Amino acid sequence: MIWKNLFRRKGRTLLTLFGIAIGVSAIIALGAMAAGMRAGYDAMATGSDADLVLTQESAMDITMGGLEESVAEQLLGWPEVVEVDGALVGNVQAEDSPYFYIYGYDPEGFAIDHFRIVEGEALDEARRVRGKPILLGRTAADSLEKGVGDTLRITGGAFRIVGIYETGSAFEDGGAVMSLDEAQSLLLQPRRVSMYYLRLRSPEEEARLRTRVDRYLEDVTMSTTSEFADRQQMVEYMEGFAWGISGLAILIGGLVMTNTLFMSAFERTREIGLLRALGWRRGQVMRLILGESMVLSVLGGLVGIALGVGLVSLISGSGGLGFLSMAGTHFTPDLFVRALMVVVVLGLVGGAYPAWWASRLLPLEALNYEGGGGSDPPRFLPGGLTLRNLWRRRTRTFLTVLGIAVGIAAIVALQGLMAGFGEGYTAIAMGSEMDLMALEADVSDMGYSTIDERVGARLAALPDIAGVSGTGFAFSSTEEMAFFILWGYNPREFGIEHFKIVEGESLATNRQMLLGRQAAEILDREVGDTIRVLDSSFRVVGIFETGVAWEEVGGVITLRDAQRLAGRPHQVTMYGIKLRDPGKVDEVKEYLDANFPEIDVSLSSEFTEAIPDLQASQQMIGQIAFLAVLIGGVGMLNTMLMSVLERTREIGVLRALGWRRRQVVGMTLREALVLGLIGGITGILLGLGFAWAVNQIPAIRGMMDPSYTPELFLLALAVALVTGVLGGLYPAWRATRMQPVEALRYE
Repeated sequence: MIWKNLFRRKGRTLLTLFGIAIGVSAIIALGAMAAGMRAGYDAMATGSDADLVLTQESAMDITMGGLEESVAEQLLGWPEVVEVDGALVGNVQAEDSPYFYIYGYDPEGFAIDHFRIVEGEALDEARRVRGKPILLGRTAADSLEKGVGDTLRITGGAFRIVGIYETGSAFEDGGAVMSLDEAQSLLLQPRRVSMYYLRLRSPEEEARLRTRVDRYLEDVTMSTTSEFADRQQMVEYMEGFAWGISGLAILIGGLVMTNTLFMSAFERTREIGLLRALGWRRGQVMRLILGESMVLSVLGGLVGIALGVGLVSLISGSGGLGFLSMAGTHFTPDLFVRALMVVVVLGLVGGAYPAWWASRLLPLEALNYEGGGGSDPPRFLPGGLTLRNLWRRRTRTFLTVLGIAVGIAAIVALQGLMAGFGEGYTAIAMGSEMDLMALEADVSDMGYSTIDERVGARLAALPDIAGVSGTGFAFSSTEEMAFFILWGYNPREFGIEHFKIVEGESLATNRQMLLGRQAAEILDREVGDTIRVLDSSFRVVGIFETGVAWEEVGGVITLRDAQRLAGRPHQVTMYGIKLRDPGKVDEVKEYLDANFPEIDVSLSSEFTEAIPDLQASQQMIGQIAFLAVLIGGVGMLNTMLMSVLERTREIGVLRALGWRRRQVVGMTLREALVLGLIGGITGILLGLGFAWAVNQIPAIRGMMDPSYTPELFLLALAVALVTGVLGGLYPAWRATRMQPVEALRYE
């Protein structure tokens, strides 16, 4: 009976399956990315043949922290340690790939043996190579169409490919391996590594070594190779993000299914009444509806798994070498099991209300049901026929509006949060009255931008430039704050004027800190207190405000201190440039573009548009919002089809009374537009509330203070209305195809 009921309305069933499948495909695709990242880190550790791995405790990710080489000397002095091998991991731009991972290893060390050479020769075997030798992963070689002997251009220079390697890890096989010295030079991390691989004299020595590390080394964490991936904060954030977005898609898909099952039960009112008259109990009716729900969910889940696998395979085979292609091909049985578990929960939740409603039907009332109508609307209800039709099935209308609203809420919340984040960058430039901003040329991520201070000196010497101010970044974390950004400025340069002192005094020398207002409240610090960051202590000399939330959850230190903490001496992240005559800004920019190839220069008002990682994030947010709206649109289409089908006889009467086809189309589209409008307004309100709630999460409080514009709200309403129109077009067309005589005979 379940299969028979589902395929009575094949179109409706297929639409519902599609909505569920989209949500499940999001779980698979995003979950595979997170699993790939975890598997990549796990492969780095377990493949090294080490006993333990040492990393910087306060670093959110191994690419964002570093350990001094002096740590290795200290470790080798302890009797428990036999060998120590360092590795440096970073992200650069390689030819057409903006996110390309490089791995720096000692060619003579034991950890590099993990990279199995399948073509060419190893680094320690390369002799008389023209250029700098490098090993290229098989995935990277195929995507870049490179082989042994070819040249690979990486930000910072050209490298000669001497060998192709395989590890079995997509994360590693999508990158390249070079000598540790070359990686330190390329990533501007002299005498620093991302991690140390340790071999012990015997496994029994581990406990004693941990005691020594805790006593003598600061800001480090030691893990076994099997624990390494679990201790990477970036993996946790990636997994949380994947499941959060997947949950959004599933929520909307669940609303679609609830709507579908409710209407399926509703149109079978008389049939259910007959079953109840024949002796069916309420529990049997509930099991029938829940069975249909579970079958729909499982089928949608299986289709979604196939779609997700196909999507990931498409991304990985597209030729790009970004994070999606590197990490997105990793699937685990656990991922599929979790996806199916979500599907089962979705089936139970989506079918709960329809099943309860059907079980409450009284046999006599159900048998007397004639179909069509629903409850009469109140007399005061405005809007004529359109609103009255929607009022007839209030539950269906509510579920449809909610489905659209969740999609619109995703647009408003995510776009608002990203806009607020981007405005922070603009505030840096505009708040200090900078005319131009400069980042490292062709950098994939602002966090990796490094400009030599000698470039700043050359810029300052130009006659049209009144001043140059460099900024450096350092990152840390505390128990109270997952992200603690340190801004490095020269106290004598104009860039620091952006930070308005409201308590205490200005920054004067090293080992001092200006603390943002929100950071001071979160950390419970005031002027005169001490803050320990990484391996250094800073005295809070002042509290600042800028009006930008994610600046106020950080601190300002001297540029020299920031360079030391980040391991980048005499390097800055960006330069702010002030002109003698702001009217010459275009002329000066053109000159700098032509004569300073090592930097990318942008107008301060357009600075956010020049940040690659911010633009990539905005693109991803747009895709996520599209996914949510797409599922909501499926729900709209389903609802309008149900409405048209339910009122078949009513439409036949109207056609018999002389209604033209365009009048029927107009009625159907007006209903869809009203649903879209109400869903849009509701979605805007939900989005505002969701963004506020996200900003209250302690781990990211203040980092993503949203910003809204009238254009964003107009965009949200436009999307909602377009969703309504598109969702109503086919049902409207179908309604016009009805012949009056056939429609009047419809049962």
